[in-house]
Amino acid sequence: MKKSVRIFSYVLIVLVILFYILPNIFNTREEKAFSSEARVEKAMAGFDILHVGDSTNVVLSEFYDRGPFIRYLFGKHYRDLWSREIKVPVLHLDTVHGGLEFLEMGGGQQTVSAEFRSHDGYTYTLRSVDKDQAQALPLFLRYSAIRPLFRDQAAALNPFAALIAHQLEEKAGILHTQPRMYLIPYDSTMNETPLYHVAGRVMILEEEPDSTWVGNIAFASPQKIISSKEMLSGLSSNELTADSLEYLKCRLLDMLMSDWDRHGGQWKWAVFSNSTGQSICRPIAMDRDMAFYQFNDGLMNKFALLINNKFQSFDRSYGQVSGLAKNSAELDAMLLKNIPLRAFTQQSLELQKTFTDTVIQSAFKAYPQGIYDEYGHKHANIFKDRLHQLDSIAVEFYKLTKGNRKP
Repeated sequence: MKKSVRIFSYVLIVLVILFYILPNIFNTREEKAFSSEARVEKAMAGFDILHVGDSTNVVLSEFYDRGPFIRYLFGKHYRDLWSREIKVPVLHLDTVHGGLEFLEMGGGQQTVSAEFRSHDGYTYTLRSVDKDQAQALPLFLRYSAIRPLFRDQAAALNPFAALIAHQLEEKAGILHTQPRMYLIPYDSTMNETPLYHVAGRVMILEEEPDSTWVGNIAFASPQKIISSKEMLSGLSSNELTADSLEYLKCRLLDMLMSDWDRHGGQWKWAVFSNSTGQSICRPIAMDRDMAFYQFNDGLMNKFALLINNKFQSFDRSYGQVSGLAKNSAELDAMLLKNIPLRAFTQQSLELQKTFTDTVIQSAFKAYPQGIYDEYGHKHANIFKDRLHQLDSIAVEFYKLTKGNRKP
C-alpha cells in the first residue's frame, strides 16, 4: 500500500512539473510574443513616431511559425500570413480623422482595444489584430501547458479578414464599420496607459457605432444606435421592429465568409422611423475576427470539432451549417422565426447576383500585394464555390431557424 502511494506521489509530481512548471520556465518564445514590456521596447527602438514615417514593414507575429510536426497536429492554419513581413501604414493620431484623443481602454478577454474620440466628436476603436486566446482560459489553466496550445490556435484567424469583409459588406449594401489596418508607433506624447497597451501592435481602427454617430451618413443617418440587448428588449415590448430581411442577408453573408462568431456583441442596431412612425432597426455588422477562419487542418483540431462544431472553416464545402449558426442562435431565433422559406431563397439569389466574379476579385484585393499573390485568387475561388451553394445552404439555415421542421 505504501509503495503504491509513493508511486502515485512520484507520478503526480512529474505531471505537475510537466503541466505547470516547465511551461513557465521554458517559454522564451511565448514571453517574447506576448510580453507588453518587450513589445514596447521593440517599438521604442524600431517604430518611434519621429523616425518611422508614414508606413513600415512588420511581421504580425512570429509565435505561430511552427515546424511540420506542430502543423500536422494543430494545423497549418494561416501561420504563413502571420509570420510574413508586410507593409502597413503607420497611425498618426494627431492627423487621422482630424485627430484622435484617447478615452479609455476596452476590449474582451482576447482582444486589446482602446477607444478614441475625434475632434468633431465621433468615437473610434482600435482593436488588436493578434489575439491572446489564453485569456479565455480559467485561471488554474492559464499557467499550465494548455496556455501555449490555446495561444497557438489564434493562427486559425485570418489577420486580414476585416479588410476583405468590409469590401463584401459594401457591395451587399449592408450597414457596417469601415476597418483600416495600422501599425501603432511609439509616441512619447501619448497617454501612458494606451501607450503601454498599443505601441508596437498592428491594430484595426474603425468607427465605434454609438450615440456619437447618430445622424451620420456612415450608418444611413439613424435616429438612434443601440446594442443588441436594447434591440431585443425593444422587440419584446413591441417598441421596435427589426429589419429581419436585412438581418437575413447579413447572416447569409456571414455563412459565405464562414464567420461563425456572430453573437449579439458583434452587432449594433441603427434605429429609424418609417412613414407610419414605427421604429425600425437595421443591423450594423462589426468585428470580423472569425471571418475566413481556417481550423480543420490539424489532427487534434478534427477531434476538437467532434466536441464543438462551431469552429467551421472557410473551405469549398460549408461543413456543418449548425456550427456556423451556433453562436448566433438567440438572435436568429428572435429575428428569423417568422421569415418564410421563399425569403431565404430570395436573399440567397440576390447575393448570388450581387457577387459577380469582378466584385469578388476586387474584394480579395484588400489583401496586401504579396499576400494577394498567394491567397487572393485561391480565396476568391473558394468564395465563388460557396456562393454557388448558397441557395441550398439558405434552405438548411431556414430549417435550423424553424427547429428543423420541414419547409
